Amino acid sequence: MAISTVYRPLTLKPQPRPALVPIANLGSVELVTLSLDKSNAIEQLTELAYTRADKFVLVLVESGSISVTQRGRQCRLQEGQYALFDCSSAVGFAGVSDYRVLGIFIPSFLLQARLRNVPMILARPLSCTGSPWRIASNLVRMLASEIRHIPAPMAYGYASQVVEMVSIAVEADTQIAGDSTGRNAIFKRCTAYVKSHLADCSLDPNKIADVMGISVRYLHKVFQESGESVCDYLRSTRLETSRLELADPQKASIQIREIAHRAGFRSQAHFAAAFKQRYGISATEWRKASAEKRASDLLQVAVTAQAA
Repeated sequence: MAISTVYRPLTLKPQPRPALVPIANLGSVELVTLSLDKSNAIEQLTELAYTRADKFVLVLVESGSISVTQRGRQCRLQEGQYALFDCSSAVGFAGVSDYRVLGIFIPSFLLQARLRNVPMILARPLSCTGSPWRIASNLVRMLASEIRHIPAPMAYGYASQVVEMVSIAVEADTQIAGDSTGRNAIFKRCTAYVKSHLADCSLDPNKIADVMGISVRYLHKVFQESGESVCDYLRSTRLETSRLELADPQKASIQIREIAHRAGFRSQAHFAAAFKQRYGISATEWRKASAEKRASDLLQVAVTAQAA
C-alpha cells in the first residue's frame, strides 16, 4: 500500500541526507561555507539549523542571492548582505541564483550577552559594507580554511574572538551602540564589570549600581530594556561561563568546584543544582560529553583529511 506524505513548510523535521557540507568547529561556534557547486549545500543549512535550536545562525551572502523563510515570512539576501536567524524556530534556506554563503552558528546565550535587542535584529537583511565586517568576515574565512591545522585548545580562544568581532560588526551596522552617554553605554559598562568580576561572590545589584555611580532603580531599568533582570543576567553569565570552561580542553585539569568558585558560586551544591536545572545535565556529564565530542570531531577531521 502506497504511503502518501503531506509536506507542511517549515513544520516537519528535514529529511536526513549524507553530510556533504564540512563544518568547522571552534568550540561552541561552528562555521560552514556553502556554494552552488556543492550538492544540496543550501538545503543542508536548513537541516543544520534544525538540529541547533540553542543557537543563532548568521548567514552572509558573499555572492549571488538566497531566499530565507521563517515564521511565514520570507526575505531575500543579496550579495553583500547578511541576516541573523534564531534556530529555535524552523528556518528554510533556498538558492535563488549562483551563490556562495558563509554561515556562523553561535550559541544564543553568547550573542544575547553581547548584543542588546537581538529580537529587533532577527531576519533583518543588513549590508556588510563597513570595515568591521571586512575584518570579521576575513577572520571567519581564514579560520574555516585553516581549522584542520588549529589545535582544539586554541579553537576555543578563536571562538571568543569570532563572537566578539561579529558582535562589533552587527552593532556598527544596526547602530545599536548609540550615544556613549545613553543607557546602552551604561548597560555595556555594567555587563563588562560583571564579566570581569564574576569571581566576586558578593556581586549583586547594589554593588554594581554603586560602582557605576547610579541608583539601583536606574540599574534595573537599564537591564529591563534588554529583556533580562540584573539577577537573571548574573546567574546566566555565571552558569554559561562555567559551562564553557568545563568544555575548554585547556581547563580539563581544573576541578569542577574550582571552576564554579571562579564563576562566583559560593556553594558547590548550589552550582550543581543550578547547572542541571538550566542545562538538563550535570556538570560532570557535560564535561565528559564535551571531551567525547572533541575526540569525535578530531577523528572526523582526520578521516576527512585522508579522504581529500
